[in-house]
Amino acid sequence: MLLTLVSPAVLALTPGQKVENFRLYDQAGKLHTLYDSAGEKAVVLMIQGNGCPIVRQAVPAFREIRDEYQPKGVEFLLLNSNLQDTAATIASEEKEFAFGFPILVDTRQQVGEQLGVQRTSEVFVIDPKTWTLVYRGPIDDRLHYERQRPASNRYLKDALDAVVAGQPVEVSQADGVGCIVNFPDRDRKSKS
Repeated sequence: MLLTLVSPAVLALTPGQKVENFRLYDQAGKLHTLYDSAGEKAVVLMIQGNGCPIVRQAVPAFREIRDEYQPKGVEFLLLNSNLQDTAATIASEEKEFAFGFPILVDTRQQVGEQLGVQRTSEVFVIDPKTWTLVYRGPIDDRLHYERQRPASNRYLKDALDAVVAGQPVEVSQADGVGCIVNFPDRDRKSKS
């Protein structure tokens, strides 16, 4: 019997792959369907998790980018795939920290599984013309676990500039930091 081990990174959606449609409620009970954003230039999802200091530090920059690119036809959402976070606790976190975004509640982890989410603060940029992932990674390279520094790479802004202009994204994937999001079913599958 041949046993194949698949690491979680192998299961991750990579740029160029199609993102399947999904429907999730946000923390306020409003239904969001990905493919309803067909008229947008891009859809941006950032992974959120209650209590994650990296997310709390990243949200102000994410908000600034939203304020700049939303008028250009870009939709911005947060996605929470943490099993321990409920709609009520997510709403409480949003209220306390005034995130200002709909937070999609992925209680069954189906969207997180599809995307291959690994950590909070990771950003996914989806092109609604083809429903393909065009960028995955951090907002920029400013945040680190033990310190912050001025950003030298503005990955998300560069990706959005390219998508809005109808150009290919030059850097389609980058490594970032964040709190680990646990996927028990995925971990079980990777061990069998």
